[in-house]
Amino acid sequence: MNPPLSEETLLAMHQSSLRVLCETGFMIDDKEATQLLCAHGAWVKRGRLCLPPQLIENCLQDCPKEVVLQGRAEKITLGDGGLYVHNMGGARDVYELTGGRLRPATCRDVAESTLLMDALENVSSITPLYTPRDVPPALMAPAMFDQVVRHTTKPINGPGVSTPEEVKVLSEMARVVFGDHPAVSLGASPVSPLNFLGPIPQVIMEIARQGLPFGPLPCPNVGATAPMSLAGAIVLQNAELLVCLVLAHLVHPGLPIIYCGRLSVLNMRNGAPLWGNPEVGMMAAATVRLGHHYRLPVNVYGLAGSGFAPDMQSGYERAINAFLPALAGADELSGIGEMAGGVYSCNVQILIDNDIIGAIRRVLRGFPVDDEALAVEAIEQAMESRRDFMRSPHTRKYLRNNEVWAGRLGLQESGWESWSRAGARTILDRAHYEAQRLLEQHQVPSLPDEQIKALDEIMKSTWKQVEPG
Repeated sequence: MNPPLSEETLLAMHQSSLRVLCETGFMIDDKEATQLLCAHGAWVKRGRLCLPPQLIENCLQDCPKEVVLQGRAEKITLGDGGLYVHNMGGARDVYELTGGRLRPATCRDVAESTLLMDALENVSSITPLYTPRDVPPALMAPAMFDQVVRHTTKPINGPGVSTPEEVKVLSEMARVVFGDHPAVSLGASPVSPLNFLGPIPQVIMEIARQGLPFGPLPCPNVGATAPMSLAGAIVLQNAELLVCLVLAHLVHPGLPIIYCGRLSVLNMRNGAPLWGNPEVGMMAAATVRLGHHYRLPVNVYGLAGSGFAPDMQSGYERAINAFLPALAGADELSGIGEMAGGVYSCNVQILIDNDIIGAIRRVLRGFPVDDEALAVEAIEQAMESRRDFMRSPHTRKYLRNNEVWAGRLGLQESGWESWSRAGARTILDRAHYEAQRLLEQHQVPSLPDEQIKALDEIMKSTWKQVEPG
């Protein structure tokens, strides 16, 4: 097995990214962004814009080392040493377990999935899981945010944005609920390789103007829109991230920025992205190390699989690809509920992913090795009483301290006979029943009436702007 990336290797990746941006450059046609970058030393070369290495270094040094994300009842701080986890965002369809069919996602699905994840202990923050197709395209992002903020008190990540107008509307909605300085992150994606044509520069600059935490989301595809070598793909992803970071920083120095990575692998047989290969987890772990080399909090796609259903293949792929970046020290993992590369999702997958993350967190927690944990006295007492450890105070203490992890979906029956009598339920059955139970019992406090009214007015105003005629 290759050793973890050394500081020398990370520096080589960084220097290679600087060379790409200095010698090759990137495509951009936005006049305002180009003028801003050129005013800070950038230049045009063969129709592409190039960045001076020192500008990049200066911007990196001034970025905050921690990023706070805000919810109605709690907040999290990326970069504080903890592992936080959120769901994937923007799936267009819902997978129905019965019959294995897909149907278009709706606003109700956004609300239901948010309520479910609010009830789950291993979901730290929530992104709108679905892109509702029962509203016009221009209303999708506001509708997604509206449903999430009404159905969770956890920290919120806004949906991915593609126009500056969406940024303005989401910022206005966030201020209604969270005040003048909402710590609600937004993500935006350049087109790989190194394509910043169109509205993406204005999107980045508007996020910075609004002062919202920013998560650049480059999505290069190994062998298609990124080099086939994993190291080269990471260099390209890093170069795209650095462009986003510099542009946002020049507009708003000190803007909270999350270093994100979404590298996938190309299936050379059909041209589709592969999310289940172990290389996805390996590249995510390398992304964590490189982001930490810059002393930035890092978010990577951990729970990723290639399966089209919540089956055995999906389970082991997701566990491996989440475990690798978690061991590398990721600040935040994404992907709860992801299916088929983010095309669709279902409640059952959300419950299974919650347990996968629970098991990973248990491994990361380790176990104490002190005088009491070494249990010499407990062993002696058991031997003297000629009893096992079932009645031992030592056992009760460590049972209460969760020395042995138990997830929501683990097998509860004591053997084959009891399992058979229970109907030989699979993990899919248990996940389905647990999801239904939580949706029936879990409650989220309503927003204050004045906030509901203000959000309704924003939605009505946005609807009028996009309504034909």
